[in-house]
This record gives sequence, C-alpha cells and structure tokens, in this order.
Amino acid sequence: MAVPGELHAPAHCSVAELLTRGWTPYLVRTLLGDPDRTEPVPLYLAPRVAAAEAGDAFGRAVAVRRRRADALRAATGRRRELAMEAVRSVPLDLPELPAGELAARAVRHRNLRDAHRAARSWGHRPRPVTVGGSSAAELARWEVDYLCDLLAGHRRLLEALPPGTAREEGDRLLRRRMSDAIIAAYPGLQRECRRRLPAARAG
Repeated sequence: MAVPGELHAPAHCSVAELLTRGWTPYLVRTLLGDPDRTEPVPLYLAPRVAAAEAGDAFGRAVAVRRRRADALRAATGRRRELAMEAVRSVPLDLPELPAGELAARAVRHRNLRDAHRAARSWGHRPRPVTVGGSSAAELARWEVDYLCDLLAGHRRLLEALPPGTAREEGDRLLRRRMSDAIIAAYPGLQRECRRRLPAARAG
C-alpha cells in the first residue's frame, strides 16, 4: 500500500524494452543519449522515451527500417522463387545404357565407394562384388545409387535456397524429379526408386 506523500520512482525503460518498441542502439544513442540510470542496467525515463517516439526523427527512422525490411522480404521471396523454378525446370538427363553396361558401371561405382569407405574407416574392409555374383535386388540398388550420383551435381541448386523449410521443400522436389527421371529412363528400377525415395510416392 502506498504511503501518503511518498514519492514514487519514475518509470524507466531498459534497452531491451526499447528494442521491442522499434528502437535500435543507434537511435538510443542519437535520440536519448546517456541513460538516466545505470544500475542495475542502463535505464531511460519513460516520459523522455515517449517524447522521443513522438518526434519526427524517430518516426522517420522507423519508416525507413520498415521499408528496408519490406524490400528485403520481397527480394528474398524473389530469390527463393527463382531458385525453386531452377529446381523445377533443370534438365535431368541420364545416359541410355544397355542393361549389361548399366549393371557393370553400377558395380564399379559400388566397389569404388566401398574402397573409399575403407580408406576413411579403419573398421571397414572392402568387399568387391561382381555382376554375376549379385542378386537382382542388389544390382537395382547399386544402379539407382550410380544414376543418383550422376544427377547429384544438381543439388548445388539447393544452396540458393535459405536453410529451413524452403530448402527442405526444394530437396523433396529435386529428389522426386530425380526419381522420376530414373524411372523414365529405366522403368525396371521403379520399385527401387519408390522404396528409397518416399517423397516420390506422395502425390
């Protein structure tokens, strides 16, 4: 309960509070100058803050920041759409190989990757395989691996997308397109593509 005649301390604003009201450190220094209190943190008298916020200088500064933020959002949106359009439209060309040649290349590719893995990991020993000694399912898996790696360079397009949901969306779209390209060129690999690329099954 307030004591009659007691003087109440005037309200103050901290720098953190000012930032939520649209201030910047530069505006604080320019329009408010030194704080009215320094303990426990720099504090500014609320009436002085309100007077500054009512002034033309603060209003102009806030308007400029808003226009810059709007322009940045628009530019970011344009860059995102251009990057997504590139992901949607980039040609995904694959070589037309006879079944035997595709299998041979896929096995060589698989053996090379296995050797690289052994070079990086002391606990892994390379296990070379052959076309004749592999099952149809194994060959399909290695063939899709090989064809995906032929298209992997297009993943650089994703770097133009901002990290987060936009890049995840671009990644799903590119994976689906890669899967569709492989199936179009090699229909016999459809089952393996659908198995490993769940996003390609959606829609």
